Amino acid sequence: MPPGLPMRLPIATCLTLLALALLPGAVLAASVPPGFSSGLAGPVLTYVHLFGLLGLGLWLDMQGRGTPGAGAGLALAFGLGAGLLTRTGLHLPYTGLALEASLVVLGGLLAATLTLPSVVGLILAAIVGALHGISLSQWGGPVTRNALFWPGMLAGCVLVMSSGVGLSATLYQLGGGKASRLAGALIALLGLLMLVNVL
Repeated sequence: MPPGLPMRLPIATCLTLLALALLPGAVLAASVPPGFSSGLAGPVLTYVHLFGLLGLGLWLDMQGRGTPGAGAGLALAFGLGAGLLTRTGLHLPYTGLALEASLVVLGGLLAATLTLPSVVGLILAAIVGALHGISLSQWGGPVTRNALFWPGMLAGCVLVMSSGVGLSATLYQLGGGKASRLAGALIALLGLLMLVNVL
């Protein structure tokens, strides 16, 4: 491997993610064909989901004790269930704000390297998953009536959360706990900027 390549890869990844963060979700949604592609694009191309699910994957990996797999499974199950309930007409107030606040919470937990008891961690993963599911079920508008939207959404969520778990190991190799804490602080900052409508 050429010298300097291990350091350039994370920098290129961060720059790509920041570029995606500047693109409005509505524009991206309109450019994606309905069905599986639209479901897959929601978690990957919308920055609140991209950074939120990355943060969830990072934090679940930090939690350890078997939590990454169980927590990710719960997040996916609750996300799908909440998304389908939303499409049937159930609406909860302030879910958008709660979703943005979840980035602050997860980022803060990462930055403080704070682990929670396993049961509390699983409950948090389920709540965060449900918030993402509710939001994603509204992201594509009418395209969510396409049955293939839902497996696409699950695939996108798995892709981003798995990337978060893998990124956790990469960050630890690059800078130990400091790199993970910095990633958590950046996720919390993004969540805060969303809450105050800067992003």
